[in-house]
Amino acid sequence: MKKATRIAIAPWLIPLVYAAGSTACSLALPRIENAYFPAYTVGMSPASAQAFLSAVASGMMALTGIVFAIAFVMVQFSAIAYSPRLALWFARDNALFHALGVFVATFIYSLATLAWVDRNGSGTVPMLSLLLVAALLIASMLLFSWLVQRLGKLQIANVLQLIGGKGRGVIREMFQRLDERPEREWKAEGALDKARLGPITQTMKYSGEPRVIARFDIATLVRQAREA
Repeated sequence: MKKATRIAIAPWLIPLVYAAGSTACSLALPRIENAYFPAYTVGMSPASAQAFLSAVASGMMALTGIVFAIAFVMVQFSAIAYSPRLALWFARDNALFHALGVFVATFIYSLATLAWVDRNGSGTVPMLSLLLVAALLIASMLLFSWLVQRLGKLQIANVLQLIGGKGRGVIREMFQRLDERPEREWKAEGALDKARLGPITQTMKYSGEPRVIARFDIATLVRQAREA
């Protein structure tokens, strides 16, 4: 069974992809909307639409500065508290660059929509472009909240849990479980013979992160052993 190959790209290319996509949409979508859907307009004055789009565009620049400040604090704290390899791990988190890309896309498309408000003195506001700006604005707010929440990863308990999860994933990929190997292999290597253990009568399954055993219910274990 072949594993799917994952193409890794430089993190700084992610905002460039968002910027290129928003630029292409800002050049094509307003023209398509003006040519084929001129009747779809928003029932608001051009001055109100211009104020809304100007506030969105200027607010995105301020929000982008906040994101950079958060990234700077995150990298500095990681470099002081953790090892350089772990600090680099946090610094290359793609969530930060995706959020930055959405902010840039919202800024670019807001400016493009602003240019099409009251185009040639028509006194109209394009509806589809304005709705797209509102959707990008909502996505930016959600991504910003998600990005602030991800700062909890820097707490030592979450960092240890993250390292443990990554370590278990590496072990799972590098080594094969004993029950997944052919029987003749683990018998030839002197592993424990299943025949001495007897047949399996009960199987306990667990999914998720490992937990800590707080206590044993001795009475229940003894009762199950007697029943078996």
